Amino acid sequence: MDTSDTAIVFDQDGVSNHWWGCKQRLETEVIPGAAGLAKASEIAQQIRDENRNREYDCLIGVSGGIDSSYVAYWVRKLGLRALAVHVDNGWNSELAVANIKKILTTLEIDLHTVVLDWPEFRDLQRSFFYSSVPNCEIPTDHAIVSSLFHLARKMNIRYIISGSNVTSEGVSQENVGHDAKDWTHIAAIQKRFGTRKLKSFPRLTELGLARSIVVDRVRFIPILNYLDYDRHAAIETLASELGWRDYGRKHGESTFTRFFQEYYLPEKFGFDKRRMHFSSLICAGQMTREEALQKLAEPMYEPDELAADIEFFRKKLQFSEQDLDGIMCARPELHTKYKTGLIFKGAQSPLFSWMRNLATGRK
Repeated sequence: MDTSDTAIVFDQDGVSNHWWGCKQRLETEVIPGAAGLAKASEIAQQIRDENRNREYDCLIGVSGGIDSSYVAYWVRKLGLRALAVHVDNGWNSELAVANIKKILTTLEIDLHTVVLDWPEFRDLQRSFFYSSVPNCEIPTDHAIVSSLFHLARKMNIRYIISGSNVTSEGVSQENVGHDAKDWTHIAAIQKRFGTRKLKSFPRLTELGLARSIVVDRVRFIPILNYLDYDRHAAIETLASELGWRDYGRKHGESTFTRFFQEYYLPEKFGFDKRRMHFSSLICAGQMTREEALQKLAEPMYEPDELAADIEFFRKKLQFSEQDLDGIMCARPELHTKYKTGLIFKGAQSPLFSWMRNLATGRK
């Protein structure tokens, strides 16, 4: 981690607050070894017992990426009857589609696909780029979480098995983004820059989020925190047992995410999200600092590949060359410039922390 994170703090030994924060999360949220597997098995048994007379025990989100694919693999091993949910935002790579089909067919898991209205969603994505905020993944991430919550309520399913994990995501940089569940923030940016009303876009208001967690008692289970999650070992397992194919990137399953993380953020904001990913793996003991620095020295894009992705991105979102140049040159803005929901005004919001801990089982 470096000072592109404006909130970073180093102690007298030169160790950052991210190390101590991730170390604490590893100690409190991750259960290693046999105890972790026993915890996962206990949770699975509880879920099965509660849903004996239902068609499905739980929901899982699938993108074709490593984390969600490994969740699907383990859900099946634990004997859970899962319904997989995929949000098609128009940006899936052909390999992602093939991976999803291969995994779910092999594991015999049913799939429910939510297809976003492309003209409407494109307009929302354009709004976020015109707003000049860093986290332009918020529209997709909100659609995923919202779709999971809505389907859980519709089908009376309480458990969502999540691919979120401390091992590969334990280090985060606050000034890179804003919580994707904040519908108030999305609506404010769309109202300011959009040209369409969001009629069909899946939305989750603060009241709806609170109702789902407190009244419906929907729970996110971070199952990978209990399974000695090793990304390299997971890739080998998925490839050998399910025919899954690697993307070569953490989020290579989406052409949008690749462009966003490997061009837009570094060029416009000076953020290299590989720092967070690698730092998480260093804290978890799955990468050395020397290995991470060596990988950071490698270019994220080959020149020809970058030119092709820029052209694809520009045409798909209907930006002219001048439009995209203007976006890249515009002054970066914090998300706080635009209206945010009451419970999302700060990472330390007591109400939000309480609901998050209740939903995920964090201490």
